[in-house]
Amino acid sequence: MSVVINTNSAATIAAANLSESNRMLQKSLNRLSSGSKIVNASDDAGGVAVAQRLSAASQRTSGVLGNISSALSFLQQQDSALKTGSKIMQRMNELQILYRDTTKSTSDKNQYKTEFDKLKSQYVSAVRDSQYNSIDMMKSAGALTITIDEALHTYSLADLSGNISDSSSWAITDGGNFAAVTGTEAFTTASAGNLILSTGSRSPVTIAILGTDTLSGVISKINNAGAQVTASATSDGYLKLTASNQGEALVVDSGSTGALLTTLGISDGSTAASGQTDHSLSEIDKVATARAKNGADQSILQYYSELATATKTNFDSAVSRIMDVDVAQESTQLARWNTLVQAGTAMMAQANGSTLSALSLLKG
Repeated sequence: MSVVINTNSAATIAAANLSESNRMLQKSLNRLSSGSKIVNASDDAGGVAVAQRLSAASQRTSGVLGNISSALSFLQQQDSALKTGSKIMQRMNELQILYRDTTKSTSDKNQYKTEFDKLKSQYVSAVRDSQYNSIDMMKSAGALTITIDEALHTYSLADLSGNISDSSSWAITDGGNFAAVTGTEAFTTASAGNLILSTGSRSPVTIAILGTDTLSGVISKINNAGAQVTASATSDGYLKLTASNQGEALVVDSGSTGALLTTLGISDGSTAASGQTDHSLSEIDKVATARAKNGADQSILQYYSELATATKTNFDSAVSRIMDVDVAQESTQLARWNTLVQAGTAMMAQANGSTLSALSLLKG
């Protein structure tokens, strides 16, 4: 190797190596001090893009968990109202039975009626018109759509409006829904025609009445027609019709002649028959169904909450694998670059001193 003065190749190479080692040492220090493997976007351009998308998805999932928690609170409050409504209706049904006790005096029955009416008002305020954060819980507006994942898929809560009745027609009565007799004439001989009976949502049932039918014959035809209506005779010879399910409206009509209803002793039944609707077991069944729907919604949202929690955990883990520094591995690298910097500094000194040999030759 030539001995030269103007160019110190060894020192130049040592300086380049020292500069690179020092750069890598600084990078290791930055990683360990920040805890992040990617301090600058240039450290891993692709990794930064992926990590940003995953971080955004994780944040959206956090919002989803908040929405599901709010929906569960709504459902829990809704169930509390339904539970209260169920208790109210059970007592109202008990009062209905007590009211029909023939050993009770009119004064006794009035006490039952007073409690019944108060419970009916409480049902309206505590159940039918109940709200959560200004949102109707039992009306159609109470049906909510919940975002269940970061991809904006949704789940609709059950609409309970069909299970919560308007209680304004509920009344405590001796006989429930019935077709009132006219009180003008007792049954003699019916006019021929078709008697049409319907209750609730059932299809109308047509019963052919002959002009020669007796009261007992008409009663037998009605009771055997499958119309969910019970026919009976009053003590003074009139025909009385009662819906089998006292929670359903009874509609009576004549398909041929209005004279038929008159001779049967029934008032005009082209509209709902007179008498208020009983508060019946069917209403309790509706609320029971509403609670079942509520419970199903709560159970499903709990599953969605568990899935969202797992999803967020997986997103965070994926971001960590891209962004977070492995301290053990990076500490090893730090020791390596620190050693190389010290070695490079020492070699720089040696390379700078190697030109002194040229001076020795010049002195000779």
